[in-house]
Amino acid sequence: MKLLDLSIILMIAGIVLIVVSFFFKNTAKKVEQDVEELSISIFQETNNLKRRLKIVEEELLLEPEFQVKSPVTQNQSIQNPKMQQVMHAVQQAAQATKSAQTPQQTKPIHQIIISQVLELNKQGLSITDISIRSNLTEEQVRQVIANGGR
Repeated sequence: MKLLDLSIILMIAGIVLIVVSFFFKNTAKKVEQDVEELSISIFQETNNLKRRLKIVEEELLLEPEFQVKSPVTQNQSIQNPKMQQVMHAVQQAAQATKSAQTPQQTKPIHQIIISQVLELNKQGLSITDISIRSNLTEEQVRQVIANGGR
């Protein structure tokens, strides 16, 4: 009889453990999904930082005597500080590009400036305003807009 009671107790314990294991599998899947989402977000952030670093490196290559300048008062009309940073970087890149150009040959317009011109065009600024902000001629601005950045 004792052997029969022991086997019944073991069977009940086994069934209880099987039922409990179903609940833990769902929790493990949830944790696994959370870890995977976290991994993906970290990967995306790393890629964004690499792209930003690459842009900064390109700007430094364009302007060998790079100096951090105080914010210009005309940029205070723009409320978004991120947009101010982008415009400041683009203006520096444009100035470096213009100073490096020779009168006989014109270098292609930098991709950062093209992006800025297209963004300002989307915001509805006139070609004259875009030309002033990007340090390009009005004809260059028209070409960039007509080509769509290509």
